[in-house]
Amino acid sequence: MVADIDAASPRRSAYRDLFAGRGLRVLFALGVLGRTPSGMIVLLIVLVLQQTTGGYSVGGQVSGALALGLGVLTPFKARLVDRRGGRPVLVLSGVCHALALGLLWPLAALGAPVFVLILTGLVIGATMPPTGVVMRSVWSRLLPDERRRRAAFAAESLAAQSNLLVGPLLVSALTVTVGAGAGLLCCALLTLTSALALGFSSRLAVLRPEPGGSRMHWAGALRARAVWLSVPGGFALFAAITAVEIAAAGQAVEHSAAWAAGWLIAGFAVGGIGGGVAWGWREWPGRPSFQLVAMHAFFAVVVGMLVFELPLPVVAVLMFVAGVVAPPAMTAQVSVLDAAVSRTVLTESFGWLTSARQAGSAAAAALAGAAIDALGPRGGWLVAVGAVAAATAFSVGLRWTDGPAEESARDNAGEEAAEGAAA
Repeated sequence: MVADIDAASPRRSAYRDLFAGRGLRVLFALGVLGRTPSGMIVLLIVLVLQQTTGGYSVGGQVSGALALGLGVLTPFKARLVDRRGGRPVLVLSGVCHALALGLLWPLAALGAPVFVLILTGLVIGATMPPTGVVMRSVWSRLLPDERRRRAAFAAESLAAQSNLLVGPLLVSALTVTVGAGAGLLCCALLTLTSALALGFSSRLAVLRPEPGGSRMHWAGALRARAVWLSVPGGFALFAAITAVEIAAAGQAVEHSAAWAAGWLIAGFAVGGIGGGVAWGWREWPGRPSFQLVAMHAFFAVVVGMLVFELPLPVVAVLMFVAGVVAPPAMTAQVSVLDAAVSRTVLTESFGWLTSARQAGSAAAAALAGAAIDALGPRGGWLVAVGAVAAATAFSVGLRWTDGPAEESARDNAGEEAAEGAAA
């Protein structure tokens, strides 16, 4: 085993072990850079189209088309990674995505028909590089040590959550300095640069296609029972998270303190960052599937308490506590798939999970809003409780999908991939 890959030590924190190898910090930074535009694009599109069309409806339609293209195509781009390798998929999608994104502003400025703008938004989403799923698959193959893999998955979840906070700030800076349209072009350039840099990274050699991968069954990852349970579980978890944030805003308005909505949601995010850091820092007892059941159940209990009429300070504390388990639950979902799914369809399985999470957020936004209109903030909390209860039920089934023999086989395969990358 090459020293820079197998450098884990129980005396060091898992994060220090994670980045102990040569080039791993750069690899992680490229992954973070590649996902930064995803926290900026929707807001920039809305701003650009508001300036060129005079309203927000077209921006909403284009953003919806982008989400549709992204959600539907992500698993199939991930399948291509399993069958053809990461480099061609990242490079080709990065080039096409940058071109489509760069065209949107000129098209809007020239008064293109709405259907053309919507079609462009669909292409922007469909061609967005699958950086997140690629990075998870790379870590799975590159790190045979389970402790370091868990730290890597936790770091990826933290990077994704932090991007939701950093993205809007970067949009504000770009809008003030160069304008929303030029900011969209900057996003296109950043996406292209990061996709090329990550695509040509030597570490991506671990994503070389498995023998016989091009002749895989048409159903791909959907043949795995773990995927069938993880996909609705991911949908339900992200539906619960979105419903919690919307219900918190409704709770603040109900108390005639709309200003507090941002603080409640920020507290949830801060709790999540703290929980995510702690989860990847050390080893926790139990298998990932058992941990996932426990975290979902805890989340359900805390959100269930929010159904009752409570003062805002108590709501703020419970929001923080609920947030603590959100990123660890996301990480545990990925860890369960990593342990249970064959390497030949691993990237695709991560792609299905990602799409399900996006769909869950979109569905909860509509459902929680309607429930709050009908029942007040309690309606939003009830939607969140129902969603996390469903996530708990699906995670119970996952307890029988990550047997020790499967994990051992995957670890051995990971060692071979790591040696091949370093050779």
